[in-house]
Amino acid sequence: MTNSNRAINRVFTQRVVSDLLQNKHNDVFDYVVQTYVTDPNGKNHGELVSEIYSHLKKQQRNEYYYMNTLLNKLLSGIHNVNTTTAFSQVHIGRSIADFVMINGEGRVYEIKSDLDNFDRLYDQISDYYLAFSKVSVLASIHELEKVKKVLSTFGKMGEMVGIYVLSEHDTIFNKERSREPIEYDLRLKHENIFKLLRKKEYENILIQYYGKLPKTEPVFHFRICLDYFTKIPIKQAQEMAFNELKKRKHISIEEFNAIQPELKSVVYFSGLIREIPELNQLLITNYGSN
Repeated sequence: MTNSNRAINRVFTQRVVSDLLQNKHNDVFDYVVQTYVTDPNGKNHGELVSEIYSHLKKQQRNEYYYMNTLLNKLLSGIHNVNTTTAFSQVHIGRSIADFVMINGEGRVYEIKSDLDNFDRLYDQISDYYLAFSKVSVLASIHELEKVKKVLSTFGKMGEMVGIYVLSEHDTIFNKERSREPIEYDLRLKHENIFKLLRKKEYENILIQYYGKLPKTEPVFHFRICLDYFTKIPIKQAQEMAFNELKKRKHISIEEFNAIQPELKSVVYFSGLIREIPELNQLLITNYGSN
């Protein structure tokens, strides 16, 4: 991967966006603007972001592009922002899930862009089923047959995995090309579901189920709480965990709609929601005016 490719991949990250907000300047952003944008002077930051993103669409649809398209489709089109919570980079077993959505049920989406390989897909899918019952792969139209072939070697588990395709026109949920995931619970483990939760969240679950928390020394608190959690029927434990996870994101429909489409993913996942007004002010500011 060339330096230019690495740089453009870094533009849509919390570090670069935060730096632009704080300093009105970022070396990576400047480099990408000078490399990929024609006549940037006189254009505002929002126009520059759109042109950079357009280059990704045409030449280099990376993981961010897939994730941002998926977030836009799910939270702007199919589901309600108020009742749906999405996460990125979620640790499950020895793998990290690209995109997780909680909306009554939990779903994992493993992204395989044209820049990715399939070497670890079996291990990733296996790990995701430790905590989630519905898992899907999102790939490009060019990789569709490869995805099907690879999943066919996974046995029964592979038959349960959903398949979605990011087309050249940015559609994802095309019924002719996609297949919905089928619930698969055989690999679910209490410990992996429990490890998705923060301390207050698993304590809430134990209070709801048992009416109180176990009494123990602080040093043993995590282990004893996990032991109590494992005694809850696993599907009920999973549902209660998802209910806690769904409470984490607090963003209104108005706030979500106010984010420039190309930046929705980085703002939503990076905790920059409170800075949306400042970000929008930056986006209408001409490049190089500060």
